[in-house]
Amino acid sequence: MRLGVSALLGFLALAPHPAAAQPPLCPPVALPSNVSLAATSPFSRQVTLRAREISLREALDRLAVVARVRLIYAVETLPLDRSVCVSFDSVSMWQALATVLSGLAVEPLAAGPDQIVLAPVRFIPQPMLPFTLDRIVVTGSANGAAQKPLSLALTIVEGRRLAAASGGNLSEAVNAAVPGLWMWRPSPTSFVSQYGSVRGASSFGLSYPKLFIDGIEVANPLLVGHIDPEMVDRIEAIRGPQGAALYGADAISGVTNIVMRHDGADESRAVMRTGVRRAESRWASSPPLEQEHALALRAGSGTGSAAASVEVGINGAFIPDAFARHLGVTGTARMVGSRTIVTGTVRFYNAHAVTAPNPLLPASLLADAARKTTGLTSPETVEQHTAGMSFKFQQSEHLTHSLLAGFDGYALDGVPNERLPVPSATDAALVAARGGANRGTFRLSSTGRFAPRRALSGDVTLLAEHSPLHEWTTAVSGTQTGTSAVPLLAWRSNSGIGGQINTTLFRQLFLTGGLRVERATNVQGLSRLPMLGAAWVPAQGVVTIKFRGAYGKGIRWPQTTVRETLGEGVRPGIDTVSSLLPEKQSGVEGGVEIVVGRTLTLGVTRFDQTASGLIQRVGVLNDTVLASGEVKHRIIYQPQNVGRIVNRGWELQGSIGSGPLSLAGTLSLVDSRVRNVARTYSGDLRAGDRMLAVPRRTMSGTVAWLAAHWSSTVTAYRAEDWVYYDRLLVAQRYVAGDRSFAGGALRKYWISYPGVTHLRATFARDLRFGFSLLLTGDNLLNHQTGEPDNVAVLPGRTIAVGLRGEF
Repeated sequence: MRLGVSALLGFLALAPHPAAAQPPLCPPVALPSNVSLAATSPFSRQVTLRAREISLREALDRLAVVARVRLIYAVETLPLDRSVCVSFDSVSMWQALATVLSGLAVEPLAAGPDQIVLAPVRFIPQPMLPFTLDRIVVTGSANGAAQKPLSLALTIVEGRRLAAASGGNLSEAVNAAVPGLWMWRPSPTSFVSQYGSVRGASSFGLSYPKLFIDGIEVANPLLVGHIDPEMVDRIEAIRGPQGAALYGADAISGVTNIVMRHDGADESRAVMRTGVRRAESRWASSPPLEQEHALALRAGSGTGSAAASVEVGINGAFIPDAFARHLGVTGTARMVGSRTIVTGTVRFYNAHAVTAPNPLLPASLLADAARKTTGLTSPETVEQHTAGMSFKFQQSEHLTHSLLAGFDGYALDGVPNERLPVPSATDAALVAARGGANRGTFRLSSTGRFAPRRALSGDVTLLAEHSPLHEWTTAVSGTQTGTSAVPLLAWRSNSGIGGQINTTLFRQLFLTGGLRVERATNVQGLSRLPMLGAAWVPAQGVVTIKFRGAYGKGIRWPQTTVRETLGEGVRPGIDTVSSLLPEKQSGVEGGVEIVVGRTLTLGVTRFDQTASGLIQRVGVLNDTVLASGEVKHRIIYQPQNVGRIVNRGWELQGSIGSGPLSLAGTLSLVDSRVRNVARTYSGDLRAGDRMLAVPRRTMSGTVAWLAAHWSSTVTAYRAEDWVYYDRLLVAQRYVAGDRSFAGGALRKYWISYPGVTHLRATFARDLRFGFSLLLTGDNLLNHQTGEPDNVAVLPGRTIAVGLRGEF
């Protein structure tokens, strides 16, 4: 950490002084002719602003600060994430606005001596494109940059798509929009997400991307399955280890950043959402009812804003005696100065569920010990909290600094681990997880931009990061008469320093190189995470083509909050984690992206990655002789390194829009196989085997119609062809006394799962007085089992009716 701060201070000392003469970073642009303006007009005010590669939103907000005017505009009418380069020296506000708004269907109008309204000339639907080349993104760069020079695949899910296509459910949002990333649909009474594939497998049953909320690292990514869509601006997703050079350890399979909304309103505004749902269930005597209610308040303007939301939901008993409820509170704030931007984010989420016996497992199969200790129902609780702020300071046109400080934590109790072949309901030793963690994120970065010649430009970024973690878990071991709990406390931390160089040649060829050096407690030595990439974008026109390729390497330590809290790590009496190797993944990706205006996009990516050291909990027979002389046969689980895995495949995504109609789709083809197994591995995988629970193909399609007063969306997504355990048969054999599924004996319980398709449709119609009618049909094909295995139970077809009011 000291080295990182020293490097940054040295970089600042060498950086050019703001007053020093520097070549311009923006291409020359002819300013529009000034018009005759009254002295009292807000358009006559003089502005000076220089900045390269900032979003249109930031440019408008900073112009408003410099001119001391209030800019009023609707966020739906402007591509606010579009990249712009501004270089204004004592020009009128009219000239500045005419330049940055060139080509957009808005007209600046004076609404008073210090107010300007950006009035839409006509209604133009903004298509929900999975990627463009002229937008500013915050993932893949330290201080935000245009997507055009990125050499890796990045997909963006708009916040309004999160609301329309998923209702805030993270799994439905990514399955419908992000190729190569698949999340199994969770039960309403399950709070732990399961990723089926992130370009294959980067761990055994615990593959997941490193997750951030507004740049704050989430302590346990598997607990974030729902987020209020009214508060989300977009989700940015990177697949593969290429992001580890910026984001450090645990980004072995990718990075997902949930970017919250920080826009203001012309005046104080409230958004109310309420609805009821009726779900089908083959196990309930009557269709269970579900409720969802939310209220969001937003105030301020582009230069200073604050927002808060409260969301509550109740899920009915789709299984008799089972239900779930949740409460979410989110707040954001933003303040813009002529050189600074300060943002803040807070989030609290609490969920409680009562689970009932699995109806696919007859009561006679449930273990006696489990019934004695938990009864017929078992409560689960999860609490999450996030808080942090970021500070961005543009020292000059060439130098930008940012500081982020925040923390994220969680506490859970009674959450079962369903990542083992034996269902937890049949074994009293598989007691649910209990524990929590708090993780801090402190990140300091500086980016210096250079342009010594017209044909050569670029930037250099230095960063330093420290992430302390306090974790507590309750490890449980089963006995003949019950269970015993052992509290475990731990302090761990990661510290890293890194740098990234981006070079642009002739405004067409973009070269990227980065390296992060990281150190973790309880780990010998340093880990070095490199990244190299290149992108070539020939001269842009109506049709723009981008070729890109990148190499990266990531690492995940054996001890992680996910593995420890969910019972995947240290267990009393069988601590083998200290001998485990870290999980690593490295590889390359290459692709081409085609963009035709804002009408059509098409992207194709080929990836080839190798993962080593993947950790699996392997069942080992453990015979215990009781005082009576009886031999009790049990299975204990030891974490072991599997060996080397190869993940190869293709990703395709595209969209097309014309007027109110838009179509979008994704396709991912993945071959995730074991290349060789470790000498010390005793599990059921062999060289040449497919990795378990990884779909060979995933795909999605969305049709949307967005008119002036109504909209409709139909989304379908599907996963097919994966191999996993016949957990129903395992449960039956286990309860019958069979213990022949330790180690390699489990192979005979492998079965192929053909696939599952989800279909969702939404319809929204504007009513009077700011209200909208919302109709939603979810899981319209009525799948209630089989995802990802044959003991999973899900609600069936769901029909929802709701109202949304904006005041």
